[in-house]
Amino acid sequence: MRRTTILLVTAIAVVAAACTSSPTTGPGSTSYRLGGDRGPAGPALFAAPALQAFDSCDAFLSYVKGHALERVGPYGLEGYDGFLPTDAVFAVEDAAGPDRAAPTTTAASGAAGVDYSTTNVQVAGVDEPDLVKTDGDRIFVVARGRVFWIDATGTPRIVASMPLDGWGQQLFLAGDRLLVMTSVDGYGVEPLAGSGIVDDVVRGPSPRTVLTEVDVSDPATMTAVRTLTMDGTIVSSRMTAGSVRVVVRSGPTGFAWAYPEGGGIRAEREATAENRRIVENSTLENWVPWFVFEDHRTRTTSEGPLLGCDQVGHPDEFSGLSMLTVLTIDLASGLEPGAGVGLLAEGQTVYASTESLYVATAPWMVRPLPETTGPAGERDRLSTQIHMFDITDPTVARYVASGEVEGTLLSQWSMDEYDGILRVVVTDEDPWWGSSEVPDSSVVTLRRMGDRLVQVGSVDGLGKGERVYAVRFVADRGYVVTFRQVDPLYVVDLSDPTDPRVAGELKITGYSAYLHPIGADLLLGVGQDATDQGRALGTQVAVFDVSDPAAPRRMARLTFDEAYSDVEWDHRAFLWWAAEDVAVLPLQRWSWDERTGKEDPFSGAVVVRATPDRVVQVGEIRHPSASGSDCAGCGGWSAPIVRSLVIADRLFTVSDAGVLVSELGSYDDVAWLEFAS
Repeated sequence: MRRTTILLVTAIAVVAAACTSSPTTGPGSTSYRLGGDRGPAGPALFAAPALQAFDSCDAFLSYVKGHALERVGPYGLEGYDGFLPTDAVFAVEDAAGPDRAAPTTTAASGAAGVDYSTTNVQVAGVDEPDLVKTDGDRIFVVARGRVFWIDATGTPRIVASMPLDGWGQQLFLAGDRLLVMTSVDGYGVEPLAGSGIVDDVVRGPSPRTVLTEVDVSDPATMTAVRTLTMDGTIVSSRMTAGSVRVVVRSGPTGFAWAYPEGGGIRAEREATAENRRIVENSTLENWVPWFVFEDHRTRTTSEGPLLGCDQVGHPDEFSGLSMLTVLTIDLASGLEPGAGVGLLAEGQTVYASTESLYVATAPWMVRPLPETTGPAGERDRLSTQIHMFDITDPTVARYVASGEVEGTLLSQWSMDEYDGILRVVVTDEDPWWGSSEVPDSSVVTLRRMGDRLVQVGSVDGLGKGERVYAVRFVADRGYVVTFRQVDPLYVVDLSDPTDPRVAGELKITGYSAYLHPIGADLLLGVGQDATDQGRALGTQVAVFDVSDPAAPRRMARLTFDEAYSDVEWDHRAFLWWAAEDVAVLPLQRWSWDERTGKEDPFSGAVVVRATPDRVVQVGEIRHPSASGSDCAGCGGWSAPIVRSLVIADRLFTVSDAGVLVSELGSYDDVAWLEFAS
């Protein structure tokens, strides 16, 4: 059993800074406040009993400046260059708890999961952001830089649209409120060091996030109600019972660094000295993300630091100078910049149950430091820090604990919470330096004890020398797929979290990159078929019987030669409709037909019926090209399908060109709804 260190977290519970001005109202007005009252603060945000508080914002600045001075050099603060990575998740349960109902002002027809499909999510009752959202009557789609409203009742038709700025838009829908989350690129401007000429500028990336609340009560008045713009990029987000938790990572901002003029040691030392002075003179605004909040109905604007000092904590083991903010938005009340909690830590992977949210730090985000080298010259293995937040309160997330596991995570699927136990799949290879030993993977179980996530059990030896390709937890079992040349499917018995064990494994060629439960003790795997040497041959859909955990079996499979599917890396592209025993998955193929001497492309979606006895294709969907008609000279290539959903007896498939409506069962075309730019 490997050693697992525990990361304790200390709160920064301090009095908000002064510099608070009274907000003004009226058309075009602006209110500025620094560290004002924007929700619960101090101990209310940090529920861990052992947390210690700073005395003031001066203590916060002393902390960040002290660590920055250790890392600043002739080219600024190394490791904080503005490029902030994002997060590249079944039965449907009621997301509303006993004391709170999800906000619904427009009654939708039918029940989710019965009369219409929803976003394919990791945890029942925990919604995930997506390009497409529906309530059974309305479909909202992000495409071509706009959000389109489709009336799915009667004869489907596009009834409204509105333009969007930026890129990477994702949606949440709650009642008559649509939350649009967008990434935009900004640029910082600074004079060239030593030039004294304002026109000589260095422009660096300054990523920011825009959240827009859209009123969708009436398609004739579809409009943005409020907009919140803030520094940083979205790591990921989740919604439970109408409350959205948005995790944003931001770095230090507003530093006009000096750079060496010419070359040589002297120039570098002078630049370093100047940059140290810049750090020493920094203010709260350099370390906490800034926000601008616009209420379009009242035409008022407010701005300031997104977090007050009493809303920020830090691990007692230094974990970086980036700010990880968990922002809570109660869509029943509307978008507000207030209820946030921040950690001075990195974060890349987000998992959430209905009660807890976990943010994991990807080790490759923490650049190797000299002190990580051991006495024998061997580098310590990197570990993954995991931060836990309580999200049972719909108005705020509260930090409760942190822990650390040795190794790296594949994705959000590597974490799962069950009966108070967090199960984590890790691989012990160092992503920066490789490994002198043959890497393998483990399943680690952790339990919250006070403000710590403490390891209580583990089992290793999964896929020695292989990568993890897929993970799925179902109740007290875990399923792990590793691959190099063959595909071992491991069944892990987690019924005793203090003594997890590998119950059985299945070795076959190829691999599954996504696993989906399709019935009692049945899994559907989507991935690639492969040769005995590990060369991928094409998309494979397979059914596995795991009724006997000691002897998992592949019952049936279907391979699409020289093809790939988005499902392999984006689970939201997958649709399973249990009433018909069918899966819909986008498929791409660009191959050469040696018999005809012509290209043999396919871009669309396939409908596959999967039962324990066989997997067979029962439908094929193609869209027109983005121009609205077949693409001349494209050899049959059509607009790639990215999402699919079922409403009543119809299948809706979505591409950037439009939405194709097909009859469920026959899969004959019913209507084509083209998106206009």
